[in-house]
Amino acid sequence: MKDIYYPSKNLSLDESMLLWRGRLLFKQYIKNKKHKFGIKIYILTEPEGLVLTMALYTGQVDEMGRVTPNREYLGNGHAIFMDNFYNSYTLAKQLLDLKTYCTGTLRSDRKDNPKDIMKAKLKKGETKAAYRDGVMVARQTRGHLSIN
Repeated sequence: MKDIYYPSKNLSLDESMLLWRGRLLFKQYIKNKKHKFGIKIYILTEPEGLVLTMALYTGQVDEMGRVTPNREYLGNGHAIFMDNFYNSYTLAKQLLDLKTYCTGTLRSDRKDNPKDIMKAKLKKGETKAAYRDGVMVARQTRGHLSIN
């Protein structure tokens, strides 16, 4: 795909489960998925759903315990939208240093989250945000955390 097409600014990163009932060393179980057993696939897409790249999760990880990322879209001003499976302050800072922006929900138990935002008691319609090193973490009354 990279040889024939270059994507727009906005990208989406998500994981998907491919149903697999046979034997496989790297078969995964994820209780929240429709197909609970199968092959986990990481997918980078455009907002309209065009798949740019994908990677099978085989259990191979880098020195930080992550699947080795595809780096071809880093450093070009892309904005990646992701869910709380991936998102963290640390990742947002690393991406920002690579001129890549991210937005998404954030798990409240991730380390390096601003403590005052995590413990904030908000009224209806209220938002609280904190900035550090160019990264914004915000909380809204519905309890959602996001990172920009």
